[in-house]
Amino acid sequence: MSQQRSSALVTGGAGAIGSRLVRRLLDDGASRVVVIDDLSSGYPWLLPTDDRLSLVEADVCDIQQLDLGLETPDVYHLAAFFANQNSVDHPDADLHTNGLGTLNVLRWAAAAGAKRVVYASAGCSIAGHGIDAPIREDMPVSLHLDTPYQITKALGEFYSNYFLSQVSSVRCRFFNSFGPGEVPGAYRNVIPNFIWRALHDEPLVITGTGEETRDFIFVDDLVDGLVRCARTPAAHGEAVNLGTGRQTRIIDLARTIIDLCDSRSEIVFAARRNWDHSIRRQADISKARQLLGLSPDVTVREGLERNIAWFREVRDRVGEIVTPTAELRGGREMGVESAR
Repeated sequence: MSQQRSSALVTGGAGAIGSRLVRRLLDDGASRVVVIDDLSSGYPWLLPTDDRLSLVEADVCDIQQLDLGLETPDVYHLAAFFANQNSVDHPDADLHTNGLGTLNVLRWAAAAGAKRVVYASAGCSIAGHGIDAPIREDMPVSLHLDTPYQITKALGEFYSNYFLSQVSSVRCRFFNSFGPGEVPGAYRNVIPNFIWRALHDEPLVITGTGEETRDFIFVDDLVDGLVRCARTPAAHGEAVNLGTGRQTRIIDLARTIIDLCDSRSEIVFAARRNWDHSIRRQADISKARQLLGLSPDVTVREGLERNIAWFREVRDRVGEIVTPTAELRGGREMGVESAR
């Protein structure tokens, strides 16, 4: 899209999605971009070097105490307590960041006269485990969500709607984003864990049968959707799925990664996590296509090739910060990746 915006705030901007979004905004001619990130799961080295970019290391819950010097910015609220399993293990921290953090961002945005808040929600936070794919935006919010993460992401949608009289917003429901920028780890998504293990010829662990499916969207396609949500007037107050409309079986994903990495890794299976009831997950993206003109064209295989190339480029840097590979469960976190 050619339309330029003057300034932007990106919470969680040092994470995998946020850092790619920052690059996109700067490439599009933003006059200033401010990133708020507590660096709990984001890394400054993911960000570009640019005089127009400022990184503020802070808890997003403290945003109202920060002097950001932004006037009428676009606000991309990606900061979150990341991952379903992490929220099961640490529900208080999840509520703090995803609940209070979102409330405070919306308060700040309203007071700052923000043009629009683009809120990073999650497809898994709406459908729960009783709805089969494909998932539409007009499906009712489930009262039987599986994890605190899903609950607080839905809470953020409620707050976004509550603030609509004060500040424009769009609720972007992420499906499974992947691509350069996300490092492996105990609470990370399945793809970086699989790639890292495959590059080390270690077993790829699937929690479940491998027949489970997810809708994987390449990070740059997701970022394009975020930007379009900010710049499309008719998106005001809407919820929009950001996925591809295509399902990939986890067993096929593992085999493809082993092939692309020329790895000797084996595939092994572990019991499905007791909270994980979602066998199939696929977005209906008809609305995103019609409202935003979104066209997520990067295939899973093409995206994996780019992702693996990135891992090889930054292998030493990632190796300094990654959880020891013996602790990486490839299927440990197949939920939606939210920015940090």
